[in-house]
Amino acid sequence: MVKEVIYEKVPFTFLSLSFILGLFLSFYQVPFRIIIFLLFLLIVLLFKEILQNKTFLIYLLGIVFFYQVGNFYFKGWFQKGKIKEEFWVEIKEVNPWYNGYLVLAFSKDLGNFRFKTEKLNFFPGQNCLLFLGSKKYQDYLNPFYSERELRLKAMGLVEDLGFLKKEEYVCAKEEEFNLNYFRFRLLKFSEKLEPLARGLFQALVLGVEVNLPQEYIEKLKTQGLYHHLAISGFNLAVLYLIFYKIIKVILSHTPFLKLGYPVQLFSYFLALPGAFLVLLFSGFCPSALRAFILLILFVFSKLLLVKTTSFIILLWGVTLILIFEPYLVGNLSFQLSVISTLGIILGNRIFNLWIEKFKIEILFRDLILKILKAFFISWLISFLTFPFLIYYTGFFPIAMPINNLIATPIWSFLFIPISILGAILSFLKEDIAIFLLNFVAHIFELYIKIPFFELNFYPNLSVNLILFAIFLSLFLTLVFKKIFHLKHLYIFHFALFFICYFLIELIYNSIFFIVVFDVGKANAILLKSNSLFRSSYFLFDTGPNFSNSSFNWTKIYLVPSLRKMGIRDFELIIVSHPDLDHSGGLRTLKEEFWVKRVLSGPFEERDWEKANLLLLPERISNPYGLSFSSFELFLFPGKVPYEELNRESLVVYVEHLSGLTFLLPGDIDVIRFYRMIERGELLRVELLLAPHHGSYRGLDREILERLGPQIVIVSGRGKYFPHPETIKLLDSKGIFWVTTEKEGALYFFPKREYFLVCSEREKRKNFIENWLFPIIPALIEVDHCFKFNYHKN
Repeated sequence: MVKEVIYEKVPFTFLSLSFILGLFLSFYQVPFRIIIFLLFLLIVLLFKEILQNKTFLIYLLGIVFFYQVGNFYFKGWFQKGKIKEEFWVEIKEVNPWYNGYLVLAFSKDLGNFRFKTEKLNFFPGQNCLLFLGSKKYQDYLNPFYSERELRLKAMGLVEDLGFLKKEEYVCAKEEEFNLNYFRFRLLKFSEKLEPLARGLFQALVLGVEVNLPQEYIEKLKTQGLYHHLAISGFNLAVLYLIFYKIIKVILSHTPFLKLGYPVQLFSYFLALPGAFLVLLFSGFCPSALRAFILLILFVFSKLLLVKTTSFIILLWGVTLILIFEPYLVGNLSFQLSVISTLGIILGNRIFNLWIEKFKIEILFRDLILKILKAFFISWLISFLTFPFLIYYTGFFPIAMPINNLIATPIWSFLFIPISILGAILSFLKEDIAIFLLNFVAHIFELYIKIPFFELNFYPNLSVNLILFAIFLSLFLTLVFKKIFHLKHLYIFHFALFFICYFLIELIYNSIFFIVVFDVGKANAILLKSNSLFRSSYFLFDTGPNFSNSSFNWTKIYLVPSLRKMGIRDFELIIVSHPDLDHSGGLRTLKEEFWVKRVLSGPFEERDWEKANLLLLPERISNPYGLSFSSFELFLFPGKVPYEELNRESLVVYVEHLSGLTFLLPGDIDVIRFYRMIERGELLRVELLLAPHHGSYRGLDREILERLGPQIVIVSGRGKYFPHPETIKLLDSKGIFWVTTEKEGALYFFPKREYFLVCSEREKRKNFIENWLFPIIPALIEVDHCFKFNYHKN
């Protein structure tokens, strides 16, 4: 069946696949030598088939050709113009954003870019003279967090700028006509709605869900129903189907029947404006654009009586879109919409073929078959999107198929059509539209309380290694098929995947490493223990989060990295002291992960009020030791009562069996260090986390001589973290130091005779290392990692 789909119209099919795949590889900057190696393996595997059909080799070479074309296109993406202060721009789109608005604009000097405003100053079609500049923004380079440049490129943007001189901009009186003006009208209309109605309307019609309560969004994600909230081909199909049914009924009572053409053909064409409305209101978002182009191709193939399959139409549509907007090949929304459409096509054909083999007459046969078909297609879409969802989110909603079966009718017949109807009514009768949308929001508030299944798969393996297991099992399946002429390849591939997953997990569990995350002027240090069947994780400080802000830093930046590293629970979290740059993320982490134990120093209850904790950490008042399979922890609390909170941070000393030692001093100063010397609590270490993010009050010469660190790590950011005096001191002592601000997250791997220090920034430059981390460099060393000897040697 699949061969029938793939090989129909072979030349165009394979040329399109070569184009899409080549563009995809160039977008993600896969090294050329890797592509050549993989193509060589494929040629070896399919050598017999290539001899029989040499044009297949041409299509493989087409991947290389389109890869080079993509490289040429994307190479100068961020070099189209210099960032200056004054720009003459065309306003293209305005979207609601956190505490303001996000404006998309175009400049001949720069290209497409965006900037944020606090007020609704602009509207689409305006030509304005603006004062813009580069934002004081730096990425947090942590494991699996995509770089800012990659995120901008996937949206077709070249820069994210700051709006300067907000009172001095000038706009021309004459505005150019812009289709996005209708969408802007809807944005202004949405601000008259109740808060929940506004958030739901903006999500389902405008494609922006920032004004929906975060807990609702998270609930939909864990239920596997989040895609209903995002504008997709599904929204477009709902309105198109409604228009189609209405027009078909009308035409069936008109003289059109006498023309001799089927009424449904005219209905197909005349219903297109309904689908275009969704595309227009969404601001031509990638998933809706893909669906609309596929719909046009489908309609015209019917009108022109051209016989072709849905698969070919999908290829035509995707190829056409990527020719004009190549950057969409890296857009997650576009990727998922294409994969979901492919799942619908394959699922429909596979199910129909299966049913032909089982012609059993039972009561309510048609209804049962429709339910089974819907469930099977939903399952197949879940299966095909698994690699994308697990890589981008770190978990996979297992209950997605059954939840979709229950919830889809509610979204199809209630939330989506009424939201779009409200959008149309807002241009005709605004008060009716407001009443209708507020009413639907109240229903949605009841709907969100329905106890759908929330069963999620949280892997205990990092997501890059899961993708490697998928690729490896697929490659081995092809090899075994070639050698043994196997049948039932799907079952065999599943079995091989689980074997590969299990073996890779054993290797992953055997690796011990420490990560100092890039969390700005704050601390978050992860320790992964090694064991045969299960890794344990320990966290020292939890990164920043500020209770007076609606922005949850931990949830946005730290939690995704932890999830994607295969972390499901923490054996222990140690918080040095209650300041929010050390304890701010604790509550969020306890909500997202199972935390077995939390320790901190003997701080008073009032000191923890700003951390907004439901349960305070366990207090450590005296020196305390903890022993685990491959390392030990020694905790040194401060004195009680205390004069200065930072000075009395809980100090942690880590010692691995290999001899690697690491001191985590929190925010203590030299006064506390000398007190520790008097008590015999200061030990020599290989690794030292700079106290108080590199403050000048944290270290002096004598303390450094007693500690004797091989390397000092600064988890800080800004002009004074690390402080120039601290840098001068470290340089004078000849001590190697590194900052998370410049290198991103830092990794430490103990070996028998030495230890390795690697950085996230350098890791990302090596495709193979990035894909096989931490197997590389833990088991296979790379050049960019630094080697240091232990004190014992």
